[in-house]
Amino acid sequence: MVDRESLVTVVGPGGVGKTRLALETCALAQPARDGVWWVDLTSVGDGGVLAAVASALGLSDASVRPDQPPHDYVHRLTSLLDGRRTLLALDNCEHLLDEIAPLVTALLGSCRSLMVLTTSREPLNVSGEALYPLAPMSEEEAADLFSTRAVMIEPAFAVDAAAREHVRALCRRLDGLPLAVELAAAHVRLLTVREITARLDNRFALLTRGDRTAPARHRTLRAVLDWSYGLLDSAERRVLTELALYVDGCSLKESGRTGLADSAAAETELLDVLGRLVDKSLLFSVSSVGGNRLRMLDTVREYALARLAEESWGAAAEERFTDWAVRFVHEGTQGVASGDQAGWTRRLTEESANIRAASELLVVRSRVAESLLLEARLGYHWFVSGREDEGIERLQRSLSAHDATAVTRTDEPTAQEEWALFYTFAWLAWLNHVAGRHAVAGSYIRRHEDAWRKANNPDLAVLGPCYDTLHAMLNGEGGVTELFAVAEAAVAGTRFHWDRAVLQTNWSTYCLQHGDVEGARRHGLVAVAASRAAADDFARAFSLTLCGDADESDGLRERAREQWTEAVRILGPIGARSRWAYAVLRLVCLDIVDGDTTGAGERLAEAARVADELSADDLVAAVGNLRGVLALHDGRPADAETAFRAVWDSPAAPADRWAVAGLGLASLAANAPAAPAGSRSPQGAHAWLDRVADAHGRLLEPLARSAVGILLDEFDDRREARHPADAAAGAGRLHERLGNSPSVLAAFC
Repeated sequence: MVDRESLVTVVGPGGVGKTRLALETCALAQPARDGVWWVDLTSVGDGGVLAAVASALGLSDASVRPDQPPHDYVHRLTSLLDGRRTLLALDNCEHLLDEIAPLVTALLGSCRSLMVLTTSREPLNVSGEALYPLAPMSEEEAADLFSTRAVMIEPAFAVDAAAREHVRALCRRLDGLPLAVELAAAHVRLLTVREITARLDNRFALLTRGDRTAPARHRTLRAVLDWSYGLLDSAERRVLTELALYVDGCSLKESGRTGLADSAAAETELLDVLGRLVDKSLLFSVSSVGGNRLRMLDTVREYALARLAEESWGAAAEERFTDWAVRFVHEGTQGVASGDQAGWTRRLTEESANIRAASELLVVRSRVAESLLLEARLGYHWFVSGREDEGIERLQRSLSAHDATAVTRTDEPTAQEEWALFYTFAWLAWLNHVAGRHAVAGSYIRRHEDAWRKANNPDLAVLGPCYDTLHAMLNGEGGVTELFAVAEAAVAGTRFHWDRAVLQTNWSTYCLQHGDVEGARRHGLVAVAASRAAADDFARAFSLTLCGDADESDGLRERAREQWTEAVRILGPIGARSRWAYAVLRLVCLDIVDGDTTGAGERLAEAARVADELSADDLVAAVGNLRGVLALHDGRPADAETAFRAVWDSPAAPADRWAVAGLGLASLAANAPAAPAGSRSPQGAHAWLDRVADAHGRLLEPLARSAVGILLDEFDDRREARHPADAAAGAGRLHERLGNSPSVLAAFC
């Protein structure tokens, strides 16, 4: 069915085995597909489907250039999937059908070779959907499963003809539901098959006298879960119900934080309890990058959460869970700005769903300030990991809950709450800016300024001016140099090394944009020192990149190479892939200038792989242009034209990339006798230069606008009424222009 249909939905009640069947289907399909992706939507809330799918497919980094619109995730997904024979599996869709249905329709409408497999308790109800109703197992299949599971629990378990009939009778009683069968089989070590059936009959009788309107299969599964839960001892119940709070499972270390630890139980006892829950099919272990994690099926987790609400230890369990999340995020915030940045980025990503569950629980329990603090501390993580849109959604959700309660409050916010609001507004302003939502960013800039100026927290009087400088830059305001000086005087010599690094990187950028190369270098070096003091590798790599930009602009290419090489070395392990790729492209430019075409080609191939994996339009275009420049350097005009035209014809490429591609095509058109026949456009070089001039007029980013303007001045034969062939002499040396002064590097990377 998967081979002939483009959309298959495995539909059925909880516990029938939808997820297991989908996983097995993906495993079988893997060898014949260019890619197979699994997206577990269990813990995804409203509005989070696109970000969750993009994250699962590795499409991190939502940042855009100032003249680009915000990223369209559907476009990025279709760009990644189109032309590839791929399978996308979306598990547990039933609570998000209104978001999933249009997304699946859009993807299948654009990607002819894509196959989508979904699991849900109800259909998506979209055109072309093929349903695979997953019926319970046949009597024989269920009996085989019971026997197999029973032998795993009790190796001495044997089934003769008479016992086989008892097993069949039990499986009929269980409606052939795989989960119910496995849960029942877990007790063969203590009970015979007939005893299991008898005990279940008592539970069924109670349910029959209860809600007669519930589906029979639902009553069956509830009966088995009730019975299984009733056979657990108190320690097993406490551990099971508390672990249900971890929506995405937990490590053995986190499992030790359950209420069982309150009884001073030894670690070996906890491991014994966990082992018994695994044996009883209530928990299972899965491997991950960080080690094994304990998880439970969604049906079991839903049941365990309902029981937790009834148990006397429920409130204490919730308190331990939220306390874990608060401590973990606090440690992670410090860790992301530390020497173990890569490790903490991975750990925070792995626990993201659990942290979100804790944040939502805090809101439900009317602890909105704590929820806001939790999410505010994650702002830097979202930026470092390139998951800006996910961070925006999480911060906005907590802020909305905080705003809803603020109107009725009469008490003053605490210093910690003021800190949370300060960084919530700061991160929402910055993340929305890099994602291209400049108007939204502006609204948070205004709230940020209002918040820190009214705050009683003395730290914010020191930190506020650091961010006023950035906001003034984003808004194009005057007097920025004075603002930088005031902010530096306030923050220098304090413990706020990271915030000082942010201030100095912005100052370095501002200087470079205004032609002050020495100032850019000086402030970049201060930023490097502040990053070291903060033990923040990502900030140091960011600062080193700026130092390299200043050195290259000053003609100090070898010093620039040292700075950029170190930035590349740092960014790789952290997982900041797009920022790593842009640093690599800077090295490619130097390789071309130095005539190292082999090195340039190898680096370009690495950057191109990342660009394709991220489906990042700007990065793809930048790689394409440098491929064209390298081809011009090597005397391969046909390859150069192919590369430049691919960028020029891309509707998603930013204006500065179009401009560079247009200059490359102008050089080929002007040099037509040496170019392939396809390059001889009737309009010639003049037409291409007119188009480049139009693109240049739309550029907003100062460095890119300046760089394209310099190139255009040199190539534009209209200004001196030169013959196109004269322009070709300069156009053909586009690769040489990379090494001249003033710098044009910003146009290429």
